[in-house]
Amino acid sequence: DARDVEELAAGVVITTVAQRDRTTKSLTAPTLPCRVRQTGSRTLEIILQEGRNRQIRKMMEALGYDVVELHREEVMGIDLSGLRMGEWKDLNKREMDTIRKAIEAPAAAWQGRASR
Repeated sequence: DARDVEELAAGVVITTVAQRDRTTKSLTAPTLPCRVRQTGSRTLEIILQEGRNRQIRKMMEALGYDVVELHREEVMGIDLSGLRMGEWKDLNKREMDTIRKAIEAPAAAWQGRASR
């Protein structure tokens, strides 16, 4: 339904489990806006700005839908299309640089906290 697609795109309140500093707590909050496009009578393409735990499944559940199949096409700008479950691919230089930057940023922030 077009209203549900609009609601998904605007953000849906879901509850996820946040794990930080060896503690676990439930977090209930709206998802960030995302891009949603209906690609078939029973299929959607959803492009997230964030990736909370089981986010798409929980967003769909909040609107009364069950997710039967879910396929990740891309992560952090790295194209995964064509890969089957359990397959992997060699990353090119740009993709490796993306991964390195993602790893280094939290490490640098952590080192800054530790030196205080």
